[in-house]
Amino acid sequence: MTAMTAHYHRLRDELGKVCSADLGVLTQRDMDRFSIAAWSPHSQAATAPPLFLSSVMGWGAGPPEEELDTDGTSSSDTRGLALTGVRLMGAGQNLEFHAPVREGTRVTARTSLRDIELKRGRTGQLLVLSIERQFTDEHSQLLVTCQETFIAR
Repeated sequence: MTAMTAHYHRLRDELGKVCSADLGVLTQRDMDRFSIAAWSPHSQAATAPPLFLSSVMGWGAGPPEEELDTDGTSSSDTRGLALTGVRLMGAGQNLEFHAPVREGTRVTARTSLRDIELKRGRTGQLLVLSIERQFTDEHSQLLVTCQETFIAR
């Protein structure tokens, strides 16, 4: 059994399981920094740019370097799904915006593995992961739904 096949069989057991993470309270500084990094003209409004929640892969200082995988990702980037020894690449997002994201909002991310496919490409096996992230506020109001696809090689 190849490493990719082993990942596939292990991750099938994770389908539908939800992982919740408290992302903390959004600050104006974080929203402004995102706008600058994204070259997005963002006013000093207390509302986050639309892509803010779905674009931020890490909310803390990040794991120590020795805990990063060879491609620089950590398991927190994929709902805690350990994909040791593979390269992880983003393959697109589908976003649905439900409510404005405002400064001072405490945000929770609920992430689940929705589907996984084992495929064969020109250079060998690969996994296609479909992950859904729902961002809610402290009152459980849905803010953003992000359905994204990752390719693991």
